[in-house]
Amino acid sequence: MTKQEYSRARISRDSNFDGKFFFAVKTTGIFCRPSCPSPQAKEENVLYFDSIFKALEAGFRPCLRCSPDINIEYGAGYPSSHSQVNEAVRMIYDGYLNYHSLTELAAGLGISDRRLRQLFVERLGVPPVKIARYHKAMFARKMLLMTGSSITDIAAASGFGSLRQFNDVFKSIFNMTPTAMRKERGIAAADSATLILKYCRNFNFKAMLSFLRERALKGVELVTEDSYSRTFRTSEAQGYFTVTDDPDHSSLKLAIHSADIKCFMEIYNRVRRMFDLDTDFEIICDLFRNDQLLAKGMVNGLVPGLPKAFDPFEHMVRAILGQQVSVKAATTMAKRVVEAGGLASVDDFPDGLEFFFPGPQELADLDLSGIGLTRTRHETLLNAVQAVNDGRVSLSVNQSLNDFYRDFSALKGIGDWTVHYVAMRGLGLPDSFPASDLGVIKALTVDGVKPSPAQVLNLAEKWRPYRSYATLCLWNSLGG
Repeated sequence: MTKQEYSRARISRDSNFDGKFFFAVKTTGIFCRPSCPSPQAKEENVLYFDSIFKALEAGFRPCLRCSPDINIEYGAGYPSSHSQVNEAVRMIYDGYLNYHSLTELAAGLGISDRRLRQLFVERLGVPPVKIARYHKAMFARKMLLMTGSSITDIAAASGFGSLRQFNDVFKSIFNMTPTAMRKERGIAAADSATLILKYCRNFNFKAMLSFLRERALKGVELVTEDSYSRTFRTSEAQGYFTVTDDPDHSSLKLAIHSADIKCFMEIYNRVRRMFDLDTDFEIICDLFRNDQLLAKGMVNGLVPGLPKAFDPFEHMVRAILGQQVSVKAATTMAKRVVEAGGLASVDDFPDGLEFFFPGPQELADLDLSGIGLTRTRHETLLNAVQAVNDGRVSLSVNQSLNDFYRDFSALKGIGDWTVHYVAMRGLGLPDSFPASDLGVIKALTVDGVKPSPAQVLNLAEKWRPYRSYATLCLWNSLGG
């Protein structure tokens, strides 16, 4: 965007640009989102920033009226075209630097910490440690204003090593202490620790639940008419969470139950990705709206959200189990894998959440010979698990479809459908397209004549770079 475009959007208070850029007022020392209702500043007193971190780095504080750090999900998507930078940002958002050093983060990405710092400054204008510092403070403010958690718990959940550190960092960024901010907003401490996940007004939670309910993994997931629950394990904690809808406030409510509150940051971000809350659907709708094939699968002219996997590894396993069988059969087989793993949850978990899904090394060590897998399918599964364990296959959401296709399809027994289905729902890559999927072929069948594979791919070219969402529309057009 040009400065003139920034200015027009700011002066018109165009909410369509919220999150696309931020503006700061030199005379007040604060920065806002474009739709901020505060009195408009003179253009000569305004600076524009393409990220919230650059505004913070320049010494501006977030506006307490429009709350650009609360009402805008600054973590939506990833801000760079560099995959290693994006993966590092994702890990920072999930709280990796709360427990690990920058050297460990860089080593996990296969580069030096000096090179990682250099890439962040080049691509984002802010070094990684500072982004982590700002993110912790903003996540803490989110919890402070949206939950009744104690100041001590909020400090721990946000990754601060001590209350003193929390107070010092928070005050330096927001110009007031956490206690003062909570008192000013009239929020009292309580036992509640429900996080709020904002979404656009057209989000269809019921449709998401319907999709997930059919595929719910018994013992690990529990889907009711109005909620989604599942068990989880992170590197630091275990527990379960429940997601419900609050349509009056255009938000989901996320209740996390864990003995270690430090996992809240990671679970919050993973649930946002899972329910596809940060995709810009206006662009996709504009592309699909006049397409007769896809319009049949849109709901009130809107493209459905993509239900992404909470755990990409779990989804990879389930996709392999689902090769050439029904959804019901694949879910039954996955349940047997969970039972074979025997990773039981604790007694106070709700009925229906009795197990954790095994991780890559745990699954590699399991004896699955008695669960009904064919020898070929068993070998394919073990090969894929081993490939994840030794790094030949990455399940990072920040990789190109071409790179994932190259690595995953190289494994014996992994075909085109499996690669694209894992890329689509497991990694959430927007341009995946399982062209051989029976539902896709059925949706494209005209007068009983099925399209050839080449015809399917040719049709899908016009839906790039959002073929994952085109797939959802085609499935929807079948009417269940």
